[in-house]
Amino acid sequence: MSSPVYVVKPNDTLAHARNLMLKKDIGRLVVVNESEKPVGVITMTDIIDSLYGSNYYRPLDDIKVSEAMSKNVITIDQNKSLRTAASLMIRHKVGGLPVVDKDGKLAGIITRTDVVRAYGDRYEGKLKVLDVMRTDFPKASPTHSIYYLAKLIESSPVRKVVIVDSDGRPIGVVSKKDLAFAYMPSTLFMARGKDRYIKNKVVDPLKGKIVSLRSYLVPVAEDIMSKELITARGDEDSAAVARSMSAERIGCVPVIDDSGKLIGIVTKQDIVQLAARVL
Repeated sequence: MSSPVYVVKPNDTLAHARNLMLKKDIGRLVVVNESEKPVGVITMTDIIDSLYGSNYYRPLDDIKVSEAMSKNVITIDQNKSLRTAASLMIRHKVGGLPVVDKDGKLAGIITRTDVVRAYGDRYEGKLKVLDVMRTDFPKASPTHSIYYLAKLIESSPVRKVVIVDSDGRPIGVVSKKDLAFAYMPSTLFMARGKDRYIKNKVVDPLKGKIVSLRSYLVPVAEDIMSKELITARGDEDSAAVARSMSAERIGCVPVIDDSGKLIGIVTKQDIVQLAARVL
């Protein structure tokens, strides 16, 4: 029941890795050596660290996968159980495990999505959403900057931010993926040259004449957030929510009350923690 596995080599560029993630809509790549054995994993977090961390000044075309990848690879033998896989993910705080054969060669990958799908298929009618949701998670407004969102994501184990309107209703979610791909050029705010700012004519009270004022465009939450939300109510079956998360390939479901206000979230991580006990 493993997800499709996509690989890169240590000498590939981070730009290539990022583009492959975008093309295949995935959050991690396994790094293999010439013997097809896993030697690292490259994730959205690694991409973000390169974009906003110590390598922010370097183009992704100049950064090798070997410089950014996680080298302490946690693998799992292909004959181990889903419960073991879920336990390893929780223990090592990873979202996927390369699956290896008896010779240590890459045979596939198992991810949180696979575990969530299994929970949804096997644990129907056992727990309500209220039993599994978390209430401590980061929230932000639509006009919070991308830099503020990056700090929230970095400091929270959820690795997601729910965007709420002035009435406390969820209107979007920002994830590591949204941050990583916000780096890509956009006509809205990431274009080069004059498109990076808006020029307005204003009166300078000191000089007594009209001058040009540049207002630089900074990406904000509403520019990059995922807007097509799937929400849940507290009395819904948690297994049904898990199946929706797996089918729609989403990592966070906001939980709302009868008035539509945000009261909690269910994440893949929450489901994996349950799976480590019950599958």
